[in-house]
Amino acid sequence: MPDTGSHALAALPFGAVMARLEALAGFAASEILMNRLVRASALVARLPMDRPGIDHPDWAALLDAVTVQETRMFRAAAQLDQFRQIVLPDLVAGATGRPLSLVSAGCATGEEAWTLAILGVRSGHPWRVLGVDVSRPALQAAEAARYRLGPPDALREVRAEDRALLDIAAGWFEPVAALRPGVRFRRENLLHGGLAEASADVILCRNVLIYMTPEGKLTVLRHLAAALRPGGALLLGPTDSAPPGLGLRLWSRDLVGIWRREDAGG
Repeated sequence: MPDTGSHALAALPFGAVMARLEALAGFAASEILMNRLVRASALVARLPMDRPGIDHPDWAALLDAVTVQETRMFRAAAQLDQFRQIVLPDLVAGATGRPLSLVSAGCATGEEAWTLAILGVRSGHPWRVLGVDVSRPALQAAEAARYRLGPPDALREVRAEDRALLDIAAGWFEPVAALRPGVRFRRENLLHGGLAEASADVILCRNVLIYMTPEGKLTVLRHLAAALRPGGALLLGPTDSAPPGLGLRLWSRDLVGIWRREDAGG
C-alpha cells in the first residue's frame, strides 16, 4: 500500500514557505524550522502563498507554530549581573526626571520581561517594561505570567533576594502583583521595527538573532539601534555582535554582549 502521508508531505511547498518566512520575519532556513513546518503541515497546506503577512490568520498561526520560545527567568545570569552592577547605574544617572524604559525584544513567554521588571525595582528608579514578540500564544503566556517551577528548576539563575519579588507556591511561580502595572506586552515583527525611535534605555534581544538570516539580523539590529536613546544599552546573545555603521560600540571590553549606542557627538 502506498504511503499516502509521505506523498502528501512531499507535495507541500515547504521550500516556498521557508522563503516566504524569510521575507516575512527574517527566519533562516534550518533543520529546526523544517521540522516545525512538517509538524504544522496542515497549516502549510492551506497557506495563501500570494498573501503572506503576520496578520493573515493562517500565516499568523504558522508563525505561532514555528517560533522558538526557549527562555527562563534571569537566563544568562552572568551577563545580567554585569548589566546590573556596571551598566544600570549609568542608565539611572542619565534618566533624571523620567522612568527607565526597558525592552525585551523577542520576549517569548515573558520571563525576560519580568526579569527586567525585577531589575527595574532593584535600580531604585522609576521604570517601565515592554515585551514584544510575534507569537500570539507566547504573548498570552507572558501576560498571564504564571509559570511552572520545573523540573528543570526554572529559577536556577535567580538570586535569593530577587525571588522575594516572585510569588512561589505549589509548583508554580508568578511575579508579585506590584510588578504588573509596570509591564506590558505587544505583538511586533522585529524585522519591521515597531519601537519608537530613541525611546528605550535598554533593549535585550538575546537568542533571537541566531534564527535569522544575515540580512534579517542586520535589519533587526538597525531597528534596535535606532530605538535606543543615545547612551542606551543593547544586550545581545553570546554569538551575536553589532556590525560597524549602526552607532553601537561595546560598552567595555570586560562586558560580554553589551553594546552602547553612541551619543550624538560620537
